[in-house]
Amino acid sequence: FSPVVLGQHSHSQFGHFCPNNHLPQTMSAAVLNVLGRQLRGAVPRGCRSAMTQTLAEPMAWNQTPAVVTMLPNGVRVATKETFGEVASVGVFLNVGTRDETKETAGAVHLIEQLALTGTVKRPKAKLESEVESLGATLSMNSGREQSSYTMSVMKGDLKQGVEILADLVTSPGLNNLAKEKEGILRKLEEREVPTRQVIDDRLHACAFRDYPLGFSTVGPYDNIGSLTEAHLKSYVDVNYTAENMVIAASGPLKHEELVKLVSASFGSIKAGAPKSGTGKPYFCGAELLYRNDEMGPTAYIAVGWEGVPWRSPDAVTFMVMQHVIGSYKKNSGLVPGNISGNRVINNVANKMAVGCADSFEAFSYFYKDTGMFGFYIECDEVAVEHAVGELMFGMNLLSFSVTDEEIERAKRELKAALFSQPTSAEASCAELGKQMLAYGRGVPPAEMMLRIEGVDAEEVKRVAWKYLNDNEISATALGPLHGFPQYYDLRRATVMHRY
Repeated sequence: FSPVVLGQHSHSQFGHFCPNNHLPQTMSAAVLNVLGRQLRGAVPRGCRSAMTQTLAEPMAWNQTPAVVTMLPNGVRVATKETFGEVASVGVFLNVGTRDETKETAGAVHLIEQLALTGTVKRPKAKLESEVESLGATLSMNSGREQSSYTMSVMKGDLKQGVEILADLVTSPGLNNLAKEKEGILRKLEEREVPTRQVIDDRLHACAFRDYPLGFSTVGPYDNIGSLTEAHLKSYVDVNYTAENMVIAASGPLKHEELVKLVSASFGSIKAGAPKSGTGKPYFCGAELLYRNDEMGPTAYIAVGWEGVPWRSPDAVTFMVMQHVIGSYKKNSGLVPGNISGNRVINNVANKMAVGCADSFEAFSYFYKDTGMFGFYIECDEVAVEHAVGELMFGMNLLSFSVTDEEIERAKRELKAALFSQPTSAEASCAELGKQMLAYGRGVPPAEMMLRIEGVDAEEVKRVAWKYLNDNEISATALGPLHGFPQYYDLRRATVMHRY
């Protein structure tokens, strides 16, 4: 089968294909590879989606299902029952920095920092004591589109864990802002942010400069000093609503039990008012350079193209394309870069006989209605032009010259990256919550494997030609950039010049 056929079957939405199917966590990749090849080779193209759906049925693989229930107020409850003694439960919110305004930029950071400072019902000392007495772990994370409160507890303490999470979400410690604000701002100024995160932040600011999707997630925030408790309360009231909320859990628990606990703790949360549509963020082709020849010999560079949303039928192809380009770190890894079978890695490692980059990686970010695909480089100042040129050429080749061998290698690496992650209850809960927000359901591993198997060289060429070839790019860089190409030349490098 191909993702195009799947997309048509699912009304061009990845998340709506074959709803409510559930497949095994443990499955032989070799078996799925054989199934995928047989599907592509033996079954007429028009019949593949039906057979693929049959192969993705839970009864075919005897997998623990991800069961989903929607409460009357719109809160969704998703569970995946596993064996063990520890259960992990989380509140996943479809909100992040994208839901800020220019006046409230920085609100998400403040809420994240205030999350564990205590609530009206549970002051900080009592909250810490209660969590410690349970032997539990509690964390809060936020991003551009998603935020989460997660807690791992022993299976007998699930009820108390749900009650604590409900207290944190429905009554966050916003009243602690006055006494905590000075410490939060000082910590924000003093903390060291990895350069990789800074470059990623600036690339979003450059590409989506006129939209909240481009707002900073690492700081500095222009108006954070002027934000008040009223600003934060307004943000919470508007965004922490029932339709934006998913309660996900993984571990030795029963779905019906969790539904009862969530109904008691989250059943009173009201749905929010419909938001006025702002439309899809406009991707701006531009560059944002911070040249500093005195910060050391290493230049940090990122270039991005507009990608696709989570539910695009081309999303899986972008995942494969990311691994066609791959990632590289000099003098590390099992296979030296100068003999790597990856063309981009091989070219970078052998350039100028010593290599032209210390490291690089391709990335692919998915959002509700858009995405970003590109690469990040760390290289010596004398090799900037060569490193950028090699990566741009590698991206360009995706539209014209991709072999089946490269695609098979990329698919193997993608499967390894997806399914070699930690298998703890906490990791399983986080993945389920993320999928519920992105797709509206849990995506079984077997289904994802079959979708990956449906990608071939021709599909990669089609998608790359559509989204990358002769399309706008956004670029940002930091450090000694005297060798960085002019934006005009960078833009011309998105097309193939034939002589």
